[in-house]
Amino acid sequence: MKTWTYALVAVGTAVAALTAGGHFVGGNEASANQCAAQCYAQENACRKAKAGDPSCDAELTKCLQSCRGK
Repeated sequence: MKTWTYALVAVGTAVAALTAGGHFVGGNEASANQCAAQCYAQENACRKAKAGDPSCDAELTKCLQSCRGK
């Protein structure tokens, strides 16, 4: 159940970071999607390395916000 909660939080964070008012924000959608995919890969590696440490969520949020700024 805890894993699903983290997954839902991550998805919600991604949607919030990459959209505003239902419109995509930033450069082209493909590069932003690629950036977000890299963020999720890093988060996955973080969770494995740190045994699910919640700090991985903060790192994911920062990464997704950087994607938004591109």
